[in-house]
Amino acid sequence: MSIIIKHNMGKGKLLKNYLKLILIIIFLITFQNYRAQSSNTKDVSTSQMQSLYMINVTIGGDFPLTGTYPASRTERVDQFITRIANQYKAEIFTTTPDEKLLGLLKSSSENFAKRDITLKRFSGDEIDIDLIKFRETGDFNFNPYIQNDDILIFPTLDLERSFIDISGAINKESKFQFVDGDKLSDAILFAHGINKAYSNVDSAQISRLSYDGKTEEIVNVSLADNPLLKRGDRIRILSDETKKRAYSVLVLGEVKRPGKVYITKNNTTLKEVIKKAGGFTENASLKFSNLIRDNSSYETLENISIEKFDRAGLSKFNEQYQSKMINELESFRMYRNANLEMRDTLYFTIDNKLRILSGYADLDFRNLQDDSSYESSYLVNDRDIIIVPIKKDEIYVWGGVAKTGFYPYSSNSTIEDYINNAGGFTDIAYGEDEVFLIKGKSYNWLRAADHDNIKIEAGDYIYVKKEQPTQEFWYYLTRVGAVASILGSLATIILIFK
Repeated sequence: MSIIIKHNMGKGKLLKNYLKLILIIIFLITFQNYRAQSSNTKDVSTSQMQSLYMINVTIGGDFPLTGTYPASRTERVDQFITRIANQYKAEIFTTTPDEKLLGLLKSSSENFAKRDITLKRFSGDEIDIDLIKFRETGDFNFNPYIQNDDILIFPTLDLERSFIDISGAINKESKFQFVDGDKLSDAILFAHGINKAYSNVDSAQISRLSYDGKTEEIVNVSLADNPLLKRGDRIRILSDETKKRAYSVLVLGEVKRPGKVYITKNNTTLKEVIKKAGGFTENASLKFSNLIRDNSSYETLENISIEKFDRAGLSKFNEQYQSKMINELESFRMYRNANLEMRDTLYFTIDNKLRILSGYADLDFRNLQDDSSYESSYLVNDRDIIIVPIKKDEIYVWGGVAKTGFYPYSSNSTIEDYINNAGGFTDIAYGEDEVFLIKGKSYNWLRAADHDNIKIEAGDYIYVKKEQPTQEFWYYLTRVGAVASILGSLATIILIFK
């Protein structure tokens, strides 16, 4: 009997557990449906709220992408136009594989008027939009909110005929779209204001061309008068050029305070620079010290002129071509009146390239100890580089020797001693008649056999010339064949005459 009661009690617990499980499943399904319904209701309400703020705005005139576009009531004109233009550029980048076409399309997407834009309201009101003036001043009167059924009409941008150009004592040279009513203060505003580095800036000079462009009218005005401008005016804000620059020289190597040394304009000597750098260290090699100058003053001005025209978009030379053009131009000038034979041009080309590339000044830093020397009064230039290497107590031996490399310098050693230290001549060395001493700083070659008691100094090079490699049989056969051909031609001519 007790077994039957326990069995029934077990079945009752099992039934209760099943009921609990069913209730949990029903609860989870109900809760999930409730969340889905509430989420759909939220999406619908959000969509309805967004639709209340969405409007249609039409872009017309000379804009890269005209048409009617959805917008938000919370957008201003500048935000709306920028968004449409960026969408257009994004489509170009993703759909145009041709790089040249991509460049043209990108340029056209950015070249549209940002001033004198007309905003027409549905009510018939018209508002002048000036996005450049808004970006410079932050005045929202030039950048209002858009409304439903607004129409933005863009004028044609013509910076070749309808422009104002401004330069001089301003922060940024600028060429911008002319709009009727522009004043001198507007031009200065678009040029980011007067450059505070200039002093006593109170006047401007306006250049106006006649309709045929052949005559010029110069109008001198005061900035305080703030005159109206005319289409095509070219403005110079007048001030004497300031000479305050970060003139400096870079000193590297064996000086006590290496680094950038500030100098004056064309008025600081080499001796003063070394003094500012703390003087030489005990390990400084004055013999091998050098001053490197980037370019001559004439070439520097050429580079600066091209850089300025590049920034203004007026130069036909790109950045990579600029340096090459300057160097080739200098070489052509050298060759123009030269009476050189073909065999001389190779040596001249090497020397001329070294002159252009190295820019070393022929200075002996050992003479700085003498206040009356040329080196002591030598004037440094902005961006010069002074290199003071460590002393060299070695001689480099190379060429037709067994072991090329550096060998300790000794004032008593001869060239033969250094060659023996390097393992002697190899089988392909010419021998004693073709041994050269190359001076360390001048790189002058001296044939050892032509100089008795040749002086060797620390930092020099000893080079042993090698024999030319033995040519193959076919090389000599080709030469013999060429000579035989010439002799055969001569024999034929002689026979003809006879």
